[in-house]
Amino acid sequence: MKVSPNIMGKNWHHIQDGTGDPATNTHDLVVTSSAIVKKGNIISFEGVLAADKNFGSGYRYDVIIEDAVVVK
Repeated sequence: MKVSPNIMGKNWHHIQDGTGDPATNTHDLVVTSSAIVKKGNIISFEGVLAADKNFGSGYRYDVIIEDAVVVK
């Protein structure tokens, strides 16, 4: 859905799979990776799942996948 490149040395991918609820902001999963992917591509990530991650400055995630690689 969205990629924010080179933040804290990583690319931040915001992905959605149709689950969750936009009204409660449970529809977006953030994945950090060195990979660069194009919007609209169908991909799979594999990485470390972390819970209750707080990076400060308002960047807090209930769930995040870190240091992911694209799995083909």
